[in-house]
Formats: sequence, structure tokens, C-alpha cells
Amino acid sequence: MKNLFGTDGIRGIANEYPVNIDICIKLANAIYLEFLKDNPSAIVLIGKDTRLSGDMLEHAISAAFCSLGVSVKLLGVIPTPCVSILVKEWKADLGLMISASHNPYYDNGIKLFDHEGMKLNDQRESKLEDLIFNFEQSEKIPSKKIGKVFDCSQEAKVSYIQNVENSFAFNINLSKSKKIVIDSANGALSNIASVVFEHFGFNVISLSEAPTGININDGCGVMHPDHLQNAVTKFKADFGIAFDGDGDRVLICDENGQLLNGDELLAILSLLDNHSEIVATIMSNFGFEKYLNSRNIKLIRTNVGDRYISEYMKNHEAEIGGETSGHIVIKSHAPTGDGLFSGLSVVLFALEHNLKFSQLHLFKPYPTVNVNVRIKNKSVIHSSLVSETIQNCEKDLNGEGRLIVRPSGTEPLIRISAEGEEKSTLEKIVNEIKKSIENADK
Repeated sequence: MKNLFGTDGIRGIANEYPVNIDICIKLANAIYLEFLKDNPSAIVLIGKDTRLSGDMLEHAISAAFCSLGVSVKLLGVIPTPCVSILVKEWKADLGLMISASHNPYYDNGIKLFDHEGMKLNDQRESKLEDLIFNFEQSEKIPSKKIGKVFDCSQEAKVSYIQNVENSFAFNINLSKSKKIVIDSANGALSNIASVVFEHFGFNVISLSEAPTGININDGCGVMHPDHLQNAVTKFKADFGIAFDGDGDRVLICDENGQLLNGDELLAILSLLDNHSEIVATIMSNFGFEKYLNSRNIKLIRTNVGDRYISEYMKNHEAEIGGETSGHIVIKSHAPTGDGLFSGLSVVLFALEHNLKFSQLHLFKPYPTVNVNVRIKNKSVIHSSLVSETIQNCEKDLNGEGRLIVRPSGTEPLIRISAEGEEKSTLEKIVNEIKKSIENADK
């Protein structure tokens, strides 16, 4: 059972356990023992988003690696998918992204990528945890073998931009008259997303593109899409596109200010080619599943987290997958979510087919009711009281909907989500389960 790693790496309040200098040192030591000990020329890539605490964690873990004889290439402020892409392209041994994704600035975290650009699986993370909790200092490295630090930030940024731009053959006549709004969440895609869209001829109105270290995701980006929606209608734009702090999530807003979430973006991407299956998580809407089934496409559901989607896609034929939240994985591009690339893929489809985004709401989502219950002990989810309540509530859906009750991977919460035809029924179900959890947690 993992205690340190959550849904997407290590995450918490910066400068407090487990996102502090002590864990950086122990994590570097664990990575060295698990992956790098027998490689005298090991190279690790480290990227970060725009959080104030990014420098502190970057320097701490870089110093720890150098003390173990491991050299570090600093990628600077860069979106998470850039680390995934470059760790393979530059033939590095491992990649780290310092980010808490869509969380507020005072949180931070560390995501890990193997030499193929894949996020580490549960087994590898558990092994690292064992090494951290049973910390033993690695053997002392002699002075002449201490690792070096290389500043590769400009090279990394240019490489990522070129990678994305060279992946598309836009007909500029289709895009030059389009007015669009981009919300970069004051994060890692600031001054990258707007540059790329301008390269393809769009008339760009930029929002949230001035990071200060403490304004990442603050009232903007995918976590606060009303910021984008209001701007799209105000400026009468053709569409809007929003990202999260580390650039691995994307949402699109149509010309009327209506959002298209990750399920809807996957539905659009499913039209680009012949697909027998598409990968999503247990959180994807039942209406999306029914839409795919109507086209003889099977929806494969995984645990929450784009790394589980990537793991499935690596071992199967599926080419696209993603989460309702906007993580979209396109296997031919990268084994992790890339908000900019995925967003451009959807935009290109709309342009080539001369469609407005208001014409691309391809299915009617089932009503959903979500409630988070703050608890002291996540194990209450397995109590007989909660289990019996869930079983009884599932019967009320009559096979036309879904009920999901799961612990949060990053917070002391139990998340309840109910989908079905009648919202009043869903509210009743969710409230009953909420009460059972609260009673079991007393």
C-alpha cells in the first residue's frame, strides 16, 4: 500500500512533508538505487512549472543527484509533456517534473518518467517508497565523480515548440481569420501556447500569461473556465482554449461560451480515424460511453490518472485516451497528456471540416451529481455500513447510469459521483452515501 505517491506522483504543500528538502534528498537516493546505481554516466532531466517553490525543489533534488554522481539537465519552466518527450528523445535515464498540476501555488509535487517517457507504475513507486522510508545513504561518491548540472532550458523550450509545430500541416487560409482566446493559467504554457497558435495564423487574445510564482491556476485555466468563457463571448471569438498549470490538460470553449470537456474532446478525436476502442477512466460520462457504443467503439475504463490510461494504451491497440478533466493522451505523439498538442488536434479537425465548435457537442451527457466528503480515515469506504448503502443505491439506477465512490489520491476525501437519467434520484443517492460515510467515520 503506497503512502507517499498519490494519483500523479508526490504532492502536497511546498516546504512541508512530503514536499520538502528531506524528501528530495531521499527520493534522489531511492531513484539512484533503483535505476541508476550501475550507470556511471547517468543523466536525469528536471522540468518545473511556474510555482514559487519550484526553484527550491529543483536545486535540492539536483544537488542530491550530483552528490550521487548523477548529472542533471535542467529544462527550466516547461510543460509536463515536454519532460516525457525529451527524456526519450535525448536518451536520458529518467525525467522529473516539479509541479502540482492544477493545484494552487502553495502546493507542489514531483512526477517521475522512465527512460521511455512513461510515468512510473504502482510497483515502481512502491519500491521507491520502501527505499525512502527505509533510507540508507548510498556509498560516498569521490569528488572527481560528482555529477554536473547543465542549463538546457532554452533548448528544451525550442525543442518542444518545434515538436508541436512540426506535427501539423495547417492550411493558414483556414486559420488566419479566426479570433481565439487562450488561457495559459499563468503556468508552464505561458508564452508558449500563444506563440504556437500565432505561428499557425490565429488572431490570439491571451489570458493569464504573466506568472508571478503565486498566481498559477488562480481564478484561471481549466480550474476556472468561466474566465475563458466570459472572454470568448466578450470578444466574440471563434473559440477559446484553456490549459492547467503544467500544460497536460486542456478544455475548449465554443463560440457561444459553452465548454467541451475531456469526454467531448475525445469524441471529436474519435472521428479522425477508425477506432475499435478508446481509453478513459471510471469518471467518464455514461452518455459518452453510449455515444461510442452507437459507433461500435468500445470504451475501456481505467483508474483515475492519465498514467493508467497510458499503461493500457502501451500494451493494446488503442491510439487515444483521456480523462473528463482534459488529460488527453495521443499515443503517436507522447505517452502522457499534452494539452497543447491535443487542443491543436481538435482545432485542426474543426477547421478542416469547416465546423464551429458549437456543432461539435456530439452527445448529451447524463446528469451527474458529485460530492466530496472530508474524512479522517479513508478506510471507512470499506466498512459494512458504506458498502451496504452503495449496493442499495446502485439498484436505484436500474442499469441506466453509474455510481462511483472512491478515495481521493491527493486529499483526505471520499469522492462520490452518480450519473443517471433523473437528477433528483442522483441527489438522493449521493446524500445517502454521504451520510453513511460520515457516520462510519465518527
